[in-house]
This record gives sequence, structure tokens and C-alpha cells, in this order.
Amino acid sequence: MPKLFSRRAVLAQIAGTAALATTPPHHAFANLDSEPWSFLTDDEAQWLAAIADVFIPQDEFPSASQAGVVDYIDLQMATGYGTGEGLYLKGPFPEGTPQQGYQLPLSPAELLRAGINAARSEIDLATTPLPERESWVQEFSERDESAIFFNEVLSLTNEGYFADPIYRGNHEYAGWRMVGFPGAHAYFTERVGDNKPTTQPPMGIAHGQMNHTLPRPIGQEG
Repeated sequence: MPKLFSRRAVLAQIAGTAALATTPPHHAFANLDSEPWSFLTDDEAQWLAAIADVFIPQDEFPSASQAGVVDYIDLQMATGYGTGEGLYLKGPFPEGTPQQGYQLPLSPAELLRAGINAARSEIDLATTPLPERESWVQEFSERDESAIFFNEVLSLTNEGYFADPIYRGNHEYAGWRMVGFPGAHAYFTERVGDNKPTTQPPMGIAHGQMNHTLPRPIGQEG
């Protein structure tokens, strides 16, 4: 009998990450465990989990990987954002200035894959003990040649931790609970006209029906 794919099993292979070792059984979007990654390879997913957990480690709130950040990034790379929909990606490609924004001939997905492959040829974060991992990430963040890739990964991590859970991150509203954000209560008609401060827990757009509203990657709609 073939072994079922498990996203949790892939991420749990990261050595020396105490946060992952204590991930609860009902981790971020456990219903996705039998689905392969939409874009990432196992190695890429492990690398992203390792660096994301340096950005947002576990404390009284879940770490980035525990909150589904890798699932979020995987989805984004397989949708229009990752494929560069709306970006002009044809030459010529003269060197731009920082004020001009994104100036690469690569889609975000191509940038992510190329950056991870280059970084993994230098160090495999997924098998690196946490202190050395943190030191490398700090040094990597200070390299001018790595700035665009590093900032993209950092931005995606923050997005995945604080975006509405319909995008597969922010599991159990970890990010919103961290900052005290109440969520999308305005989507619920019973709260229309209620202008008093709320003591209710966070609620996302699809609160209570997450399994039926997860966005699908390009080519997998419906």
C-alpha cells in the first residue's frame, strides 16, 4: 500500500526545531495532509519552515510553520501572484533602482525557487541546529545580493501568519490573537449595527466553514 503524503510529516523532519516537535495533532489545515504541495517540493517546504520559524518562533503563540505559513506560501506560488500575473516580465532588463520596486525578469515563484536552491547549496537550514540557523539567517539578511529574495520570504511569512485563514495560514487565528485583531466580524449580519467593543474571539471570512472555502491553485478550481 503506498504511503500517504503528509505535509506534517514533511515539516516534522526538520532537525532541532522544538516548535515543530510540539505541534498539536490538529495542526494547520490537517485536512490538507493527504494533498501534495501545489508548488513546493518537500525540500523547499522544509527550508521555508526552517527560516519562517526563525522569523516567528514559538512562544505562547504558535510558530510560523505551526500556523500554516508554508501552506500559505505554497498556495500563493501556485496562483496568479506566484506566476507573475500582471507583471511585465519581458526584456530589456536594465538595472533598476530600489525606488522602482520589483525589477527582476522572474515571477515570484521563479524567484522563490531559485533563491531556495541557491541558499540550500550553501546550507540546509532544515538540518541545521537552531542557534546556527539563527546566525546564518541574520548574516544572510545583511547581504545586498540576497535582499530581494530575503525580503520576499519575510513578507510571505508575515502575510501567511496574519492573513485571513481562507488563504491557509493564520491557523486558529494565531496571528490575530497575537495582536488582538478581532477579524472579519462585519461579514456576519448579526453584528451589523453593533458598534460596541467586542469581546468575541477572532472570526475570519469563512469562520466555521473553512473546509469548504479554501482557495484552489490555478488549474484546480472547482
